[in-house]
Amino acid sequence: MSDRNPSEPKPNLKFRLYSLARSTLHGCRRSIPAALVPPRTSLAGRFAIGITTYIERYDAYFRPLYRSLARTFPEVPITVAVNGFGDLSAQRRYLERIEAELCASAPSRHRFVLHERPVGLTTLWNEILELSLPLPTLILNDDLRIHPWLRRWAEAFPWEDAQLTLLNSTWSHFVIADSTVRRAGAFDPEFPGIGFEDMDYTARAGCAGIAIANRLCPYLSHHDHQPTTTSFDGDSGRVWGKYTSANQAHFHSRWQECGPEEGVAIRQLRSHVKPVSPPMIPIPLPTTLAGFGPGPIRIDSPPAPPT
Repeated sequence: MSDRNPSEPKPNLKFRLYSLARSTLHGCRRSIPAALVPPRTSLAGRFAIGITTYIERYDAYFRPLYRSLARTFPEVPITVAVNGFGDLSAQRRYLERIEAELCASAPSRHRFVLHERPVGLTTLWNEILELSLPLPTLILNDDLRIHPWLRRWAEAFPWEDAQLTLLNSTWSHFVIADSTVRRAGAFDPEFPGIGFEDMDYTARAGCAGIAIANRLCPYLSHHDHQPTTTSFDGDSGRVWGKYTSANQAHFHSRWQECGPEEGVAIRQLRSHVKPVSPPMIPIPLPTTLAGFGPGPIRIDSPPAPPT
């Protein structure tokens, strides 16, 4: 006798077969060596890449990721925003390694923004956008592995139509367009740490009438590294395991929960939000890097205010 509830829908055999065939295809493509995936079309001028990172992930995650991206997309601009750290002596030694091991041999289309002291993730995202726009920008977390077939995926991706697109339903890797930043604004630089900034921009985009798309990208593997230290240790408490309490407080100072007919749905909160003080005026993109020339940008960031 079957244990299946009669009220449940019957499994769709065709969908299961389709899913199996798709996963098999992607698995085969992930195993193809990079030498067998040469560029077919130039991606110069199609998009830019941005990566945020910090000290703990350098050797095991960020450096291999950066070098893989440089090999896979030799013609694409890459901007790296490196966050600061509480131990200034350790941070300065770390930045010296980056300058010697990566910056010294990087092409001119690769830019490095090097912070001595911690800043919020939104500040790093805005720095990437300042150096990347008006090109559509693929922003990546630093604990990713890329597979060579990502080249084919990028060659087929409709960069000109990607207003705000999450890859694999996560803000760990997403594409954002210049037109989106002009309509919804830059990321809120008043978030001092990490967390809730994705919910804030989801709400801002919704208020601006921008739908957030999602696209499957099987050629990015997330290591989901659980850090023992962060750039924000000592500056803020933790919520939800990894987010800063200061970011949580800032989010709730800007948004309040409401009914579905009043606001924007926030999946993580399982509710809708609306501005505490409408209307929400788009935040202009900062121009803090405008005075810097080519080469790495070394920033001695001021200490964060008490929270």
